[in-house]
Amino acid sequence: MTMITCSECGRSISDRAPACVGCGAPVGSLPGLNLAPPLSPGLPPTRRQIRWRLIAASLMLVGGVIAARQAMHLPRFGHLASSAATALILVGLVWLLITLVQRLSPRD
Repeated sequence: MTMITCSECGRSISDRAPACVGCGAPVGSLPGLNLAPPLSPGLPPTRRQIRWRLIAASLMLVGGVIAARQAMHLPRFGHLASSAATALILVGLVWLLITLVQRLSPRD
């Protein structure tokens, strides 16, 4: 067991201690803590996959807009149809934005 100095308060503590007994500052790096994001095991999408995703997301977005316009004319289920159309618009928009970011990101 080696005694080290705390970087925060200057107190002598054991190198095996998880934190300083005086101030509570962590000692060294914690073995279970990894702040780096995990790498994706899959391959990045190809240009063809991105193109089809852009087309599908755009069609979903346009379909949601058309469904929202049609929902205004439904007296009985108008609220349900407009909620579904809003969900369709939001999912299409988010999918479109994610695909555009994938398209613009550099490939390794």
